[in-house]
Amino acid sequence: MATHPTDLQLTYFDMPGRGEFIRLLLTYGGIPFDDVRIKFQDWRATKTVLHLPFGQIPTLRANGKVYAQSLALARYAAKLAGLYPASNLVALEADSLIDAILENWDKYNDIVYSDDDEASKKIRLATIESAVFPRLLDALNKRTVGPYFTGPEPTHADIYWFDFYKHALLEFPDIMELLHRDYLKLAAIAEAIRSSSQLAQYGQ
Repeated sequence: MATHPTDLQLTYFDMPGRGEFIRLLLTYGGIPFDDVRIKFQDWRATKTVLHLPFGQIPTLRANGKVYAQSLALARYAAKLAGLYPASNLVALEADSLIDAILENWDKYNDIVYSDDDEASKKIRLATIESAVFPRLLDALNKRTVGPYFTGPEPTHADIYWFDFYKHALLEFPDIMELLHRDYLKLAAIAEAIRSSSQLAQYGQ
């Protein structure tokens, strides 16, 4: 496990979003950090006093310097937590799984946060539930080689899968039924991360 700074400070909105993956990784790894959560109504005033390398959050302060871009921060957090694979090829596999999940999650978020009326959103989300997410589950299931995605030990990909499971898939009853019927390995990964001692107190 990498040596970690003593001044880690993660800044993001008071919601899961792009910051949750980083929070989960640091928490799972037992890495102390200051979890700064900004309310939406305070963002306009707060952003003027924050150091934002690319004008957005999340950001992570480490050794007095502020860094940005959520996936870069997540990979760093994974390394601190001992969840980033030492093997370059295993790391490639884990990163590719994360990218695949993210691409599909973005399709969901594009609908949820669009300006479409609720009826249009409902129609578009039905396609996500009936076609988009099932294809993703099938692809992820085929790549799973052990009790976790890449083998006997969890990586950052398994943590991201849990994040996706908790904050997207649970919204779709038919997807949950499909997952627990046809993709038991994927369901087991989510449950293993959820029930882990490392996350026992998270969100309490």
